[in-house]
Amino acid sequence: MTTLALLKPVLAAIVLICAYVFGNRLRVEHVVHRRRWLSFGAGVSVAYVFVELLPELAEYQDRFLAATAHQALLFPERRVFLAALVGFVLYYGLENFVSWSRVSRAAVGEEGHSPLVYRLHIGGFAAYSALIGYVLVREPKPEPLALAFYTIAMFLHFLGIDHALNREHGTIYQRRGKWVLAAATGAGCLIGLQAKISDPVLATLMGFIAGGVIVNSMVMELPKEKEGRFWAFCVGSFLYSLLLLLA
Repeated sequence: MTTLALLKPVLAAIVLICAYVFGNRLRVEHVVHRRRWLSFGAGVSVAYVFVELLPELAEYQDRFLAATAHQALLFPERRVFLAALVGFVLYYGLENFVSWSRVSRAAVGEEGHSPLVYRLHIGGFAAYSALIGYVLVREPKPEPLALAFYTIAMFLHFLGIDHALNREHGTIYQRRGKWVLAAATGAGCLIGLQAKISDPVLATLMGFIAGGVIVNSMVMELPKEKEGRFWAFCVGSFLYSLLLLLA
């Protein structure tokens, strides 16, 4: 890959890092109609998942089959989709564990989370961010416009993660957690510049990430309870879907 070709995904990775570093400043907590903008951003991210990311899984599955045609593997024709399921279940389970911990501690009059739960939560998303940083370099979008669409969607996705983790952990996340996630994203990008994995592993990894993106979009970016603004979400989803289809 040429230096110019590498520069574009590296710049995209820097943009994603900024979502964590400056998320607290970019978050529209004090802006009028802030919930509409949060819902709009959620609609954009979810639109990317369903219009662009899910169809790509079939392509990665074909690549996996082509690369492992002469290997005796279990369920090779479903490997990438199973990896997506694993990613979905893993991060859904992590969110349920964190919610269970919060409710259990509240029942005995304690606030917040134990250090172990906090570390697991941040560690899970550090690994997630590092994987996205890695594949951003190793599997860059071929067209600048496609890379721009991907970067915008993932930037909003990372902002949603930042918002949810800040709401869950508060000061300790702002003091330490966001820097861990930013560093993990950068580390994933740097590893991607130095280490190349095989096509079957990369295809499986993309499936796992897709599952994680789907569940985290649903759990974290969709506004909770009465926070949501349905029409703002619909507008964001519709407009971004239209842009993706017409690009």
